[in-house]
Amino acid sequence: GWPIIAAAGGDGTAHEVASGILDSGRNPTLAVIPLGSANDYAVALGLVPGWWANTAGDFPVRRVDVGRVSGPGFGRWFINGAGVGFNGQVTVESRKIKRLRGLMLYGLAVWRALGVPRTNGPWTVEVDGHCRAARPLMTVSVALGHREGNFTLAPRAKLDDGFFDVVEAGQLTALEVLGLLPRLALGGEVSHPKVWQGQAKTVHLMADSPMAAHADGEMLCESGDGTREFFFELVPRRLAVLTGPGFRGS
Repeated sequence: GWPIIAAAGGDGTAHEVASGILDSGRNPTLAVIPLGSANDYAVALGLVPGWWANTAGDFPVRRVDVGRVSGPGFGRWFINGAGVGFNGQVTVESRKIKRLRGLMLYGLAVWRALGVPRTNGPWTVEVDGHCRAARPLMTVSVALGHREGNFTLAPRAKLDDGFFDVVEAGQLTALEVLGLLPRLALGGEVSHPKVWQGQAKTVHLMADSPMAAHADGEMLCESGDGTREFFFELVPRRLAVLTGPGFRGS
């Protein structure tokens, strides 16, 4: 019955608290107190560290979109973004690193994930029911917020526009990935012949072999779990959130 429920932590904590709210059938407002490594969702909401001490600030309540990802034997909410393939492996590697935080943590996790062998078979991706040409892929990201692990993957994403921003990357080499990281870290647009970006309300993905995947930086599955099919669906303006002046919305 509380009108506002706060998640004090990082994106994983916000994910868990938001999932509880969404499963409850009630309608409290989520507030995010950013104390984690990346705080990507708090950045998208415009809530900077220490915002709660600003008693004169204006923090309006807005309604934002959420996503639902499902597959064989699982179904999870997500509020900022989800990724399959390389992005999922980055999440796996980040959990093995104990003494770093922020950009250094995820930069090292990217470097380690580049050393993990990848498959070269075609993936099938349907965007709003339209099947894209099957091709070998490195990763697919389904974004509500613009950042993932401190890196800006979807700079035009808005939390309440009724669409996922979808990023589909082919088999980039290690040098190509490292060449893109500075632009991703600085929030710039990424233009590369192996990268496709678009918008959708549903995404159905079938990988050529089992893949690691994450939702808001929380593990959905690892490659050893045998999961290769994922379905993403957007639920518009399902969650009430407290927002700040830098809110990334329409």
